[in-house]
Amino acid sequence: MMDTWFGVLLCLLLASGSVAEAVRADQIVLVILRGVTGLPVSELRREITRQFDDSGPAVEPFIHVIPGDLDVKGEWTLLPLFPKIVEVHPNATWLIILQESTRINWSELVDLTQGFDPDKEWFIGRQLYDREPTIVHHFAFHHDPSAFKYPLAEAGIILSWPTVKRVQSRITRQQLPRDFSIDAQHELAVYLMDGVNMTHLPALCLRPAPNCATWIQPFEPCATDVDSGDLFFAVKTWSKFHTDRVPVVQRTWARRAQRLVFYSDVADERIPTVSLGVPNAESGHCLKTLAIIDHLDEWIASTSAAGLDTSPGWYVIADDDSIIGVRKLQEFLSCHDPSQPLLIGQRYGYASGHNYGYDYITGGGGMVLSRPAVQLIAGRCRCPGPDTPDDMWLGACGESLGISIVHFPGFHQARPDDYPPELLQTQFVVSFHKHWMIDPLQVYEKWFADEDDWSIKSPVDEAGNQQTDCSVMDPSRNCHHVKQQPAAAAAAAAAAQLFQTAKNSGLKERIPDEL
Repeated sequence: MMDTWFGVLLCLLLASGSVAEAVRADQIVLVILRGVTGLPVSELRREITRQFDDSGPAVEPFIHVIPGDLDVKGEWTLLPLFPKIVEVHPNATWLIILQESTRINWSELVDLTQGFDPDKEWFIGRQLYDREPTIVHHFAFHHDPSAFKYPLAEAGIILSWPTVKRVQSRITRQQLPRDFSIDAQHELAVYLMDGVNMTHLPALCLRPAPNCATWIQPFEPCATDVDSGDLFFAVKTWSKFHTDRVPVVQRTWARRAQRLVFYSDVADERIPTVSLGVPNAESGHCLKTLAIIDHLDEWIASTSAAGLDTSPGWYVIADDDSIIGVRKLQEFLSCHDPSQPLLIGQRYGYASGHNYGYDYITGGGGMVLSRPAVQLIAGRCRCPGPDTPDDMWLGACGESLGISIVHFPGFHQARPDDYPPELLQTQFVVSFHKHWMIDPLQVYEKWFADEDDWSIKSPVDEAGNQQTDCSVMDPSRNCHHVKQQPAAAAAAAAAAQLFQTAKNSGLKERIPDEL
């Protein structure tokens, strides 16, 4: 795991004696935000300090690996870190915030700081900017979104101590924000914009190159891909979208999925869908999602009671306008243990820095649950109301049950157009969401078709013939019989038959083996 997740996490290339002469390293504070299932804190710190031991500087920077070192709630949102950092290090000079994927050249980083007066306010990073107003940032700066610059967190964020104390002072006066946290790097820049604008430095690089102070290590799978049979997809839909969104899923990523079922408000044999007996809600969908989880839990229990070990280790709850790279998801999940209670995807937060706040996995990009997470949630997380936001409720309830919320930046709640290209360039992209003002087929073709080994040409009917007179996006020219991968189609049909029978038997029937 060490070689895969971090390699040499910090390539600290120290020129002999130069660090002590150039800057007091013990006045620099390094904060590294690691993943929930990343290296243990002790191993990570040992890997970092070993680089200093090899070079033998007189002093070392302070290194905090979070979570683990500092007891700070909502630390990933960045702002809650500042009061604690100032309390622990009142006389530091620089704060450098890194992600688990960040690599650094220490001597270059030290030289970089020498170009800035540490007694002044500095906020340094590699700049990103939005090409158009985006829902991810609540359509901020909609008159000219490109004018507002914010840092690419994976390349590192550098702040002088006067800037750190500015943030700490404002939090002391006004308390932490009590709303949603979506994109911490953007939200930090917004928090500072009234006093300190970000300074762009190209030496904070995307990839290693001469004179780079930092760069980003690309994601690499940890082991063999998760088997397709160990991955179950539950797609939420409703009758309104059976003729437009569902065919897009069938024509794209469903072909790669071995086990996939559409759950809807009605049974539709053409797809087929499983009717949950839950009326559609215009928003929230809590009852629908919890009904799916209850069904999955019954399946797991039935296979176990029958002495079978055929239920998957992973369950993905997706929307009918989610666009997923199945092969990439299989690669990514190789880094996680399905025997642990995990809820994985793109993490958002609500009042994360407060005691009553919580994190959750936003639903559009796909919510991945391990089998233990499904078993813990089923029967315990009851919806406050039919239109309660399902993803938020799963996060709040799951956290209370001891389920780990695992963030991975490759999941996306929005469209590719809603993210800076430079950001996507650094990511191992697993999913996108929404068909609004884009062609979802083109999105799949660009980002996932090669990995899934499936290129889109035209719809294929059940006889294997191409349909040239239909359109998966035009209901008036609907492709009623778009062909799924045989295993996925069989799984959907078996599930529909199962749950139709189980309505009158309390879901105690044996789950068909083909699921």
